Amino acid sequence: MDQSMSHFDRTFPEIATMEVDYLQANATKADGNATLSYDSQGQTTRIAWIDAYALSRDCIMKVLWESEPKLTVHPFASVTQFLASEVGEVDAIVLHAHGSYEICLQEIAKLRAAIQRTPVVILSDLEEHCQIDTIRNTLRAGASGFISTRTMGLGMTLSAIRFVQSGGTFAPLDLLLSDPAPADRSSDDAPYKLTARQRDVLAQLQQGKANKIIAHELGMSESTAKVHIRNIMRKMGATNRTQAAFNALKHYPGGEARSTF
Repeated sequence: MDQSMSHFDRTFPEIATMEVDYLQANATKADGNATLSYDSQGQTTRIAWIDAYALSRDCIMKVLWESEPKLTVHPFASVTQFLASEVGEVDAIVLHAHGSYEICLQEIAKLRAAIQRTPVVILSDLEEHCQIDTIRNTLRAGASGFISTRTMGLGMTLSAIRFVQSGGTFAPLDLLLSDPAPADRSSDDAPYKLTARQRDVLAQLQQGKANKIIAHELGMSESTAKVHIRNIMRKMGATNRTQAAFNALKHYPGGEARSTF
């Protein structure tokens, strides 16, 4: 573990500034949930919450309004709607990204082009965002925090937002350190340096399955399947999915690209 942490600190110095103790210190001992803190004057923290999905947006707004009386949350359905609003200056911007990885980066770019200093936190429920490179690129695009809805609850999410608002950079260490090996492998066991999930998708491609079927078989959205396929083609130097499947035959003659590690 110490060796992994040392590698992490060297590779992601901007992320390594996060102090886990800070999040723990903000946890409410009574119920185990963390809450946003406020300054000595009790001023309200103002957050722009951008979520294209009406149901998740409304549910989160209701919970926040009831549990955090000094937290003013302004909901928006899109980045464009937020930028066109007259809400004024906010302390932080939370972007709940349901779309593809590329769309998320485009939305961050829009926010950064219009607003330079306000910290942006990405709230993501897409499996693709669990990849190390994706989190790193998201932060490099201008976000100050990355939160996975798969691993973090409401309490810790609020503490992470507060940490970012105060000038820190937040990313989940459990995701970043969970599977560092595939990207570093150069042996024949990991040709093209595909991740385990990409090899799952490639195995489906070798069977000639359509994107919708691949997504269903692997329990992901169709847009996520498309992102995986594009990344597979890029890594394999293929111009289309058929060529990628053909190239894989040289390393997986049995038609099984799925890794066993």
